Amino acid sequence: MKLELTHTISNKLAQHASVLNRGGERFERLAARMRKASLVWGQAEPSCLRFSNAAEWLTQLVVNSSWMRRSIDQVVTQWNLNSCALAVDVIPGCWILPAGKTMRADGVSRGLVVAITNDAIGANGSLNALCQSADVDVELTRDLLSREPAIMRQEIPRLCAMLSLVRPAALRTASAVPTVEALLRAVETADQSIRGHSERTSNLASRLAHACSLSSTEQETARVAGLLHDVGKMGIPTEILQKPGALTADERTLVNMHPEMGKQIVSGLGGLERTVPVVLWHHERWDGAGYPHGISGEEIPVLARIMSVVDSFDAMRRNRPYCGSMSIQSSLQEIHECAGGQFDPKIAKTFVELIDREPALAA
Repeated sequence: MKLELTHTISNKLAQHASVLNRGGERFERLAARMRKASLVWGQAEPSCLRFSNAAEWLTQLVVNSSWMRRSIDQVVTQWNLNSCALAVDVIPGCWILPAGKTMRADGVSRGLVVAITNDAIGANGSLNALCQSADVDVELTRDLLSREPAIMRQEIPRLCAMLSLVRPAALRTASAVPTVEALLRAVETADQSIRGHSERTSNLASRLAHACSLSSTEQETARVAGLLHDVGKMGIPTEILQKPGALTADERTLVNMHPEMGKQIVSGLGGLERTVPVVLWHHERWDGAGYPHGISGEEIPVLARIMSVVDSFDAMRRNRPYCGSMSIQSSLQEIHECAGGQFDPKIAKTFVELIDREPALAA
């Protein structure tokens, strides 16, 4: 079903936009609901989707759903041909809305919002099929959605009006994303054991930065740095990265050079300057026993201290060539026990509290 907009409705939307623009309080209230409820900001081109500004579980629900991806791909193609309604109910209860203006001068790219409404969550909704297509737990997703003030179908026109006025902050750095994604794919090709590790670390780093009350700029830097923190491993031979047993002293020395190699790679790319200290120092330790420079305490930039925690946690949670995976509770216990030694104690405590509060982040 599509939301067909007549000239009358278009005029009303324009009036809504004008009111929202003048009435700052109403505008901010709805914007806050969008950030907190079941919405995913994104930038999309046909066959290329990037999402942000949503909880990890919700982003994965949308990104991993083959059903949703095909639907978004079709809608974006129609948008680019100007042959699509303003808002489209692509999957029962799941709407795609345009966000802001065209992002690129050539008109290929534009922002979008995916809104999961109450209609999807209900007994006759599409949530079960959506979760199955994304291979995520249905009951957990329903529980997480039910905790937030889900968007009502009747609010879609108002959301369209608001979205015509805003441009998602996370999309302002979109020009660097293709470079980041290319580097990420190269790292995963070099070391297949970390496939998915960078994305998970990125999400955890951004959420932990938010939990530590860092600015939106620092949260975005944490997100991008999480994607790039292991980029230096491209310079390490694959046979060493994938060696199943213990490394020799010489091999360990070579692996420990990957932060400095990563710094050299990232330093040469425009727009990624803020990520350089994180890439370089994410293996430093609070007690000074880390590498590559052995700095300690608050000498280590706060985002590097955050990256140290989330990188270690995700590594413990996954099978690696040299060790098996650990449970969530065992991994959190390790973070707790290493606080004050390997990790900044305040950041470690905040991270444990974050996962206790939102266990879906550790999936």
